[in-house]
Amino acid sequence: MNCQANKQMKNILFIMLLGVISQLLFWSFLAPVVGATPQNIRGLNKITGLPEPIPCNPGTNGTSCVCPDKTRSDFTGCLKYQESTNGCHPINCWKWNKIKGQCEEAGRPFVPAIILQGIPLTGVFGSGFGNMGRWDIFGTYMTVVFGGCGFVCLCGCIPAMVCKDGDDNSVSEAASKCGSFCWGIALLVLWIWGIVVIANKDVEAPWTDYMGNPILCPLI
Repeated sequence: MNCQANKQMKNILFIMLLGVISQLLFWSFLAPVVGATPQNIRGLNKITGLPEPIPCNPGTNGTSCVCPDKTRSDFTGCLKYQESTNGCHPINCWKWNKIKGQCEEAGRPFVPAIILQGIPLTGVFGSGFGNMGRWDIFGTYMTVVFGGCGFVCLCGCIPAMVCKDGDDNSVSEAASKCGSFCWGIALLVLWIWGIVVIANKDVEAPWTDYMGNPILCPLI
């Protein structure tokens, strides 16, 4: 490669690195807002006192309380008596449906996450994990996507930086193609891995317990 093109390639590399840093800063500030549930954003989940308990079955109270739900598959129920409120509350990853009078699984929805991860255009960015609030995994995808751009530029620039006048560009081209190939393989592996773990529900998503404390729950 003609060494006169070195300055141009260095400028391209500098711009790409600035883009990566900008993306990381942007998502680091945005993640706490987007990752919050709508209730948290509006402040509706902020608990200023003890939550309202679900009453025990008639004729039971205190330590002899019998919670009204026995709908789980193991017939143990998803409600648990809490002495602090003298009533029943759902265990982690469950919620109480007052209309049906039974417990239901609680958590982030499965369908949007698997759809976003399954589409190649969005899946390579880890959008399925962003949808379910797993910004740690989403950040890994973004690092590979934008960091890979810088990696490919480095592969092409390093041979160009040490070239001499009259040298051809065969080494630089070969290095760029090798870097692009490795980058493409990394994106493909991450995309397929994301589909598999979301489809198998191996990755849990952020949620809250009945007191509003952060927990992790399976997709539903």
